Amino acid sequence: MKRRKGISPLFYTALAILFISCHSGPNKKGQDADTTRVSEQGIVIENDTLSQVFAAYIKVKDALVASDPKLAGEASNRLSESLKGIHGCENTAILAQELANSTDLALQRSAFSAISKDLIDMYQRPSLSAGKIYVIHCPMYNNKAGGDWLSTSPEIKNPYFGEEMLTCGTVTQEIK
Repeated sequence: MKRRKGISPLFYTALAILFISCHSGPNKKGQDADTTRVSEQGIVIENDTLSQVFAAYIKVKDALVASDPKLAGEASNRLSESLKGIHGCENTAILAQELANSTDLALQRSAFSAISKDLIDMYQRPSLSAGKIYVIHCPMYNNKAGGDWLSTSPEIKNPYFGEEMLTCGTVTQEIK
């Protein structure tokens, strides 16, 4: 019997659990006080752990825009480690690790879409004291079901299609 290449059962399991993960709030392990961290894009998130997650997420997004599976995997390792520091995000961390372990861009982009859904919800809550986070939607991704992602800029650089459809998408929300 031939083993089918493709998405692992762990990915499907993690995806099924995703919708209940990361929604219990941005509690940090081992830290009592929030700290402010400024990203290079001028965004200030009042929680250091959430700031680290966001910075790692943006690196994954940028690697997918460049259609670089190796760089996306490396960045996703950092994202997975950062997510492990947030209570309730364990399943999202597993998805990030699935992305990191894959070299298949289609699989990486699928995992990124699921991660994005969770992080978009999570970033509705933290207080930003500077800058904006943009939610961008591509209507063509996933057989026209669409896909969303977070960005530091309203400029469209699509992580789901890379150069193929680099500017496909619209800003649907500004998180301030």
